[in-house]
Amino acid sequence: MRRLKIEMNGAVTDAMREYGGGRQGYGLNYGVSLPTIRDVAREYAPDHELALALWRQDVREMKLAALFVDDPSQVTAVQMEAWASDWRVPELAEQCAMQLFWKSPDAFKQAAEWAGLVPGSAALKRLAAFYIIGKLAAVAAVSDVEMSSLLSAPAIFGPAAAERSAAYALREIYRHRPALRERVMEALSRMPDEVAGEVRWQVEYLG
Repeated sequence: MRRLKIEMNGAVTDAMREYGGGRQGYGLNYGVSLPTIRDVAREYAPDHELALALWRQDVREMKLAALFVDDPSQVTAVQMEAWASDWRVPELAEQCAMQLFWKSPDAFKQAAEWAGLVPGSAALKRLAAFYIIGKLAAVAAVSDVEMSSLLSAPAIFGPAAAERSAAYALREIYRHRPALRERVMEALSRMPDEVAGEVRWQVEYLG
């Protein structure tokens, strides 16, 4: 923590308050940049127990450092649910998904469950779910059959999928899974116009 405090940046702290990550999102927020947190934390990785201890601190920098310290092979669905219950701002949901959760052995199952939840109270879980799905699109651990099952589910990629992360997930599936491109376009026909339009514009350049 002492090393991170040295990197305090008041300007970033102000920006975080505007974003929703100030006092209402964290007990303490020193405004340290994510690249700095990553560089410091990786010196202590992998250490699962240290990551759990860091996450328990109601300090933005400690929680984000936990994502880079943790051992993904030890991250379970139980841990993902527990940490998700502590999300109060989109930043934590996004960074948990993009930096750590997608590497977990339980990532696909958890993402599918969260993506199928009813929007509203589960908004941050759905946001994270689509980021996880997008990251998993690039890895062989998830088959085309499994990914296709998500694309076919209206509760996941359907009229309620207005999250910006849903557009990311579909773009990444289209990019990394050529065999599923037709299924991606079918899913887009069921989704909100703002998401579908964004993805169609992006994939035009992917061929």
